[in-house]
Amino acid sequence: MSSGRPSMYNARTSSMTRQLPAINNAANVGSLTRAIQSGSMNVTTAARARPPSGYRQNSMERGNSLIRHIPASSSLVQRRTSNDATRSRMLSNQDRSLSTTAATTNNMRYMNTAANESAYDYPERRESGASNASSTIAKTSAYDHRSASTLESRLRSGGLTGLQNLGNTCFMNSVLQCLSNTKPLLLFCLTENLADYLNTSLTSVMKGVLMREYANLVRKMWTASDGHSVVSPSSFKNTVGRFAPRFLGYAQQDSQEFLRYLLQGLHEDVNRVQRKPDPIKIDEKAEERMPERDRAKFSWERCLSYDNSDIADIFAGQLKSTLECTHCQYQSITFDMFWDLSIPLPRNKSSSSVQECIQLFMSREDLDGNEKPMCARCKQKRRCTKKFSIQRCPNILVLHLKRFSQARGRTKLSTYVDFPITNLRLDELSDVMSESYEGPPPVYNLFGVSNHSGTAYSGHYIAQCKHPFTNQWHEFNDSSVSTLNEKSRIISSNAYVLFYERHT
Repeated sequence: MSSGRPSMYNARTSSMTRQLPAINNAANVGSLTRAIQSGSMNVTTAARARPPSGYRQNSMERGNSLIRHIPASSSLVQRRTSNDATRSRMLSNQDRSLSTTAATTNNMRYMNTAANESAYDYPERRESGASNASSTIAKTSAYDHRSASTLESRLRSGGLTGLQNLGNTCFMNSVLQCLSNTKPLLLFCLTENLADYLNTSLTSVMKGVLMREYANLVRKMWTASDGHSVVSPSSFKNTVGRFAPRFLGYAQQDSQEFLRYLLQGLHEDVNRVQRKPDPIKIDEKAEERMPERDRAKFSWERCLSYDNSDIADIFAGQLKSTLECTHCQYQSITFDMFWDLSIPLPRNKSSSSVQECIQLFMSREDLDGNEKPMCARCKQKRRCTKKFSIQRCPNILVLHLKRFSQARGRTKLSTYVDFPITNLRLDELSDVMSESYEGPPPVYNLFGVSNHSGTAYSGHYIAQCKHPFTNQWHEFNDSSVSTLNEKSRIISSNAYVLFYERHT
């Protein structure tokens, strides 16, 4: 099972938390800080003052739209320009298949643009300028509304497709169903020109193959002629196994560990930064003199100089870590990107709430004995306290309930955890949001749950998801799909991974 709290003070091996380039001397930090404070330069401009080599422009910078509106005709297949035809001939057979499938779902990305535009115009993304789905929506309707209505109807009746269990692959099926109902990710996969966003550079490990295979599977799940058909994910699983041999066989796996691998793999496949810049040593003392809010923004922009994709736009958040020496009260503050939060369950309690689990994760922890870190001011190991808080809220918040433990052998906690289906407000929880957080209070609504029933050694995964277009809840048990008429069935002691979409 996955590890618990992320360590903010040891060397990171994750690709998402590498040493990042920054300003390399105090003078530059001071000048940029003054420019930011005076208003002559914003943080985004400052962070991108020296664009890294190999940075690929995003869709807005290239001037390409994710949606090509249907011309005023009854045909559902849009006309292609000569450039489109040329690009189509250059695609591999697999790319052509992807593009052809997309043509049948053309303009699915935003059928009800006027009604749903605000749902994707996340305040965090407007602030950072990062690419997101809504930023490329055309502000005028240039398509045939009759065709749009037909396609919207298809979306409303789609997505109720079961997945064949290939042999202990329920963990994978559960995650795939939750991600299939993640609206911004779904709409990104339905983009006609998805091939244009694949990272096929020499430094790319997967060359866009994983994203291409995943998008093909999602399209099959949403364009099946029979709304309750069953699709085999064998081709997708084989592709995953090529790059992650641990998932190649048919052994039981953890759904949250698979989710982490899949999200990071999809991110790398559409990363706009094709060639990573060389790391530059950070002058930590100079950076510490910057106001905390500016440091957080600057750190975020540095992250984007390495890891910038539509997947990060959807799932990535920023965690603030505060390490305080109990001897001299020196504080070391760092900021890291996160994809999900693994929150602990309280011990010796039969029931709890997700709010209590979040607060437990964010609570202050003593580091003593062998865990003593080195104090930068004392120049020796000291007893310290460690605390996390959220600096930047993700648009899709994934909460992993740590039910499995290796402390005294492999065990599973069956604690009943209550969680809100609507209006999860992080700002109402004490010591969860960073003091320097700015923006509207984050409010989240639940749309997916990955459930695990059984023991620590054997069990079964299912998914319960809210349809992104009808708001009806369904249960996905491998090839079986059923309607959930009672929301009380969603909250149970089997809940393992929770998926929340930001409302404000």
